[in-house]
Amino acid sequence: MLKEHLAGLKKVSEQILPEKKQNFFSSEELKNKVLALIAYHDLAKASVYFQLYLAYALLGNNKEHRDYSKAVLEGFIEKNKVYLKKWKENPSLKNHALFGAWMSLYLWDESITYSKEVFLFVEILKAHHGALKNFEQASVNPRNDRDTLVETGATIDFVKYARTMSELDLPFQFGNISELLTSFKGFKFDMKVVSDLSQNKNSSFYFQTLFLYSFLLSADKGDMMLQKKEWKRFPIKSQIIDEYKSKFIQTQHSINTLREEAYQTAVSRVIALGDQNFYSITLPTGLGKTLTAYKTALQIKEKYAPDFRIVYCLPFTSIIDQNASVFNDILEGAVIDKGNIGVHHHLSIPDIKKKEDIEEGFYPNWEYIIEGWQSEITITTFVQLWESIFANHNRQLRKFHNLVNSIIILDEVQSINPKLFRAFEFVMEAMAKYFNTKFIFVTATQPILLKNKVKELCFKYEDDYFFSQMNRTVLDTSLLQKKELMNEEELMEIVLTDYEENEKSILIICNTIGFSQKLRQLLSDYVEETSLFYLSASIIPFFREKTLSSIRKKLDRNQRIILVSTQVVEAGVDIDFGTVYRDFAPLSSINQAAGRCNRNAGKDVSKVILFRSGKDKIYDPTQLDITKNVLNSFSPQIPENQFYELNQKYFAAVKNKIQEGSDVSNNLIKDILTLKFENIGTDKNYRLFVEKYITYSYFIPVNKEAEDLWNDYMKKFENDFFRRKQEIQLLMPKLMKFVVNIPDYIFLPTEEEKEMVIIKRDDWEEFYNIKQGYKSKTESNSVAVF
Repeated sequence: MLKEHLAGLKKVSEQILPEKKQNFFSSEELKNKVLALIAYHDLAKASVYFQLYLAYALLGNNKEHRDYSKAVLEGFIEKNKVYLKKWKENPSLKNHALFGAWMSLYLWDESITYSKEVFLFVEILKAHHGALKNFEQASVNPRNDRDTLVETGATIDFVKYARTMSELDLPFQFGNISELLTSFKGFKFDMKVVSDLSQNKNSSFYFQTLFLYSFLLSADKGDMMLQKKEWKRFPIKSQIIDEYKSKFIQTQHSINTLREEAYQTAVSRVIALGDQNFYSITLPTGLGKTLTAYKTALQIKEKYAPDFRIVYCLPFTSIIDQNASVFNDILEGAVIDKGNIGVHHHLSIPDIKKKEDIEEGFYPNWEYIIEGWQSEITITTFVQLWESIFANHNRQLRKFHNLVNSIIILDEVQSINPKLFRAFEFVMEAMAKYFNTKFIFVTATQPILLKNKVKELCFKYEDDYFFSQMNRTVLDTSLLQKKELMNEEELMEIVLTDYEENEKSILIICNTIGFSQKLRQLLSDYVEETSLFYLSASIIPFFREKTLSSIRKKLDRNQRIILVSTQVVEAGVDIDFGTVYRDFAPLSSINQAAGRCNRNAGKDVSKVILFRSGKDKIYDPTQLDITKNVLNSFSPQIPENQFYELNQKYFAAVKNKIQEGSDVSNNLIKDILTLKFENIGTDKNYRLFVEKYITYSYFIPVNKEAEDLWNDYMKKFENDFFRRKQEIQLLMPKLMKFVVNIPDYIFLPTEEEKEMVIIKRDDWEEFYNIKQGYKSKTESNSVAVF
């Protein structure tokens, strides 16, 4: 059984190895390190204690191994009653990772035993079933576990194991574990390794560790989850984007002409610039950034990096499926298998055609490829990307090795917290240096990242060429200057006057749910129900989707409406309003709001009107001050052709006041250099998005479909663990359409409910309203739900 596992693991690794080009080791050195990791990672599974654990697990689940009957398993347990008693007294005896890690020291020449390279190897083996720890003596000294290690080693037949390793052509040396532990010199390790790391200025050790750790995890999972222990790579030609575009009749509308000009500019420049690591696509909203990004990434892959994978990152889960749908349409037209595309976020599920696929091992195969980013193109979130680099847990880091030799597209890169920009720059430069990883920054509002190292693909004549051609909107700041703060009643009067005097639909984007709900209630006394819509995160996705569909139909028919919303409509939601009102926010968010206004360049210039409710404490005050100062340096009516200059001034100030002096980035970089893996994985300051409050997930059974889904969900818990896990994940996307996350300051669950993944209450109508979502109490000014 163990021999089969190691053979399968080696087979998977042999498929991965040729794809990986890095600057740490020669091909032969890398191969030897990987084979050594394979040989030692499960060494202690050969111990009697681990075999007892397996036998108990099989009998407890009423299962038989294909090679061992129930009687054989019971006989093995009876034969080893002495060891069974010891295991019951000391459960850690069945843990296997630690033993193999320390035994691997026999593989290395004594002259390099006390080196960072060797102890990183040991740490990788120790952590392969858990998480990487901070690299310091307290967590490394093997004497802490001396008794357990010696007892485990006494039950292993090393001669037999060495013979197995020889048959598999895996490197293996062994000796007496007690002697090894006795000879370990903690002070020498402290002087030569820990002390040296405290002064370290080289990021290579961090990335070596992530790379080898991820490689071992991926190969280990691959043996367990892949039926055939292999997968095929399929080339995707960049020409498919042009073929897709040719299906659409392009009118002579000015914006279509400009969109094509931008596309062709990028297509030409990506080749003219040669092989680079950092590119950008900076274009106004509506000029086709997505197709341009896919096209240029495929061109780079074709010409310079045929074995590279493409990872397309977006800020929010809500727009991933939309992006993936576009690329699936592209592949369908090109008659290319959609299996080349992997969509990975917390609600990803496989496309299962028939129920038998679950039984036939389809699910684990899908899970390995999607969660490990094995697809030619993976579409995922910034959070998934971030937690593949700045993390310490095995589940998160398993996919890191597929960021090696990849092309990473960062769509709406300005969504990253500026306090983390410097750390992100540090990591991107390291990945470019060590792995030749390439990055494409895609946005209308480009932050200043890697100054003078990024090549703009949409540069033509001047930096702002494409922006200078735009005349769709005007940013109106006059309300900010006339009145410092505006309540719901005052805003309602302004909006109603605008609605009566102008023939345009109006979108109002508020900072908080409480403010937006009260505004909608006030407007409902004056605006017909069929013309007034509401969207926010207080509403379950089921109704949000229906509302968006109704809104689009109304807008397509030129029927005037008012939509009251929060930031949920800003990123990637394809709606086009004649007028937009936006509560004061950082300029990057204001730009997103402007992207919902006159997107398709109608005849008239449209206004994006800023107001200030005072509900802005959800934002960084420094970014708000920068925004205010930059806006004040322009006239109260800022035309779209000045947006580029506006954003340049904003991000220059952000770089000066936030990026450069960021303690968060400085601390994160220091933790990377000193290999403080646990700090990196657990410090909330290093997370992309930090919740300001605790939320709980509530199921809202608004119809029979919802009730049936909940009943189905409950039935899944009757299955065994692995089947339950698979079936619940398959059900989850449908179930989550009826789930809303409610902050505890709005509605506090019971202690029992707090332990539930999803809460269902019979009295849901007490705290949830069909039209406006969960019922907001008088809220604190320091919180908001999007």
